[in-house]
Amino acid sequence: MSYVGFIDKARKKALAHAPANKTSYYDTLSGGALLTESGNDLADRPQPKGPGKRRTKEEALAILEEPLTNRDFVNGKNMFAASLCSSCHTMRGEGGNIGPDLTQVGTRFTTKDILEHTIDPNKEVSDQYAATIFTMKDGSSILGRLINEEDGKYFVSQNPFSPQTLREIPKTEVVSTKHSTVSLMLPGLINRLNDEEIKDIIAYMVAGGNKDHEVYK
Repeated sequence: MSYVGFIDKARKKALAHAPANKTSYYDTLSGGALLTESGNDLADRPQPKGPGKRRTKEEALAILEEPLTNRDFVNGKNMFAASLCSSCHTMRGEGGNIGPDLTQVGTRFTTKDILEHTIDPNKEVSDQYAATIFTMKDGSSILGRLINEEDGKYFVSQNPFSPQTLREIPKTEVVSTKHSTVSLMLPGLINRLNDEEIKDIIAYMVAGGNKDHEVYK
């Protein structure tokens, strides 16, 4: 978890050798805007107590056999962040936007639906959030989320944890495009959580981040 900070220290040592009038330019070029002041914010987040494990879909769904009641709001919110959900999803106006806003997910899906889609993100991929496969003239392929098209280029986001970093693909080099059936969301993100932590994170999503929801009573 401290790796980000380690890389940032190396980056700053390199910047110390840049000309004074170019420091800002190279700071931006080397990803300064992608880091927090310390570069160690991930390490400071509350982490799962575990022990986690790789569960089959059936084993995971069995955790939700009983209705969700008296859950821990703070722990659910912490597990939502620790499992990197907030990096790509918005909850009550906070978080990333590479994936759908989850504030209303509890009004549209059951608890088991939510858990099943979390375990198996490839089960159903919306065209709105699907990645695109670009087949190139040289026979290679490029996978990413199409963000924009202009000036004869595709602008593609390939890293869900840094969606603002875009790759430019000249349209003249592309043979064809099609939606991918593989989700940008990684599987296994909740494998670090124990059963109670899974109940808390699912309750947090069911509640849409509302601490007054009935799952906390």
